Amino acid sequence: HTLSEEISGRYALIDLWTSWCGPCRKTSVSMIPVYNKYRDSGFTIVGVARERSMASFLKALERDGYPWLSLVDVDDVNGIWELYGKTDAAGGTYLVDRDGIIVAVDPKAEEVEAILSKAL
Repeated sequence: HTLSEEISGRYALIDLWTSWCGPCRKTSVSMIPVYNKYRDSGFTIVGVARERSMASFLKALERDGYPWLSLVDVDDVNGIWELYGKTDAAGGTYLVDRDGIIVAVDPKAEEVEAILSKAL
């Protein structure tokens, strides 16, 4: 998978999270209603977890039930987080428009919905 292929031509939320980050997972769960409302209108979410093991990743996915594509970068082999300037432990979210331009950094679910309601 590449993020550019997964989000091409759509509004997308890139969600960088980890299984052990409570605030990250809370943010991700808060996006589920927004995703369900706009997924058929040209919106997607792609999660990228930064993990040390697949087991932690799979357990978090099962518990939280994210309905979107969830990828994992074990031991930073692919350097996805670094590409987004996240070299520390904190996750983050990036709302990207159809042209691949970041339009919001770390938006709340309400902010994403407000943007999508005007754009889609």
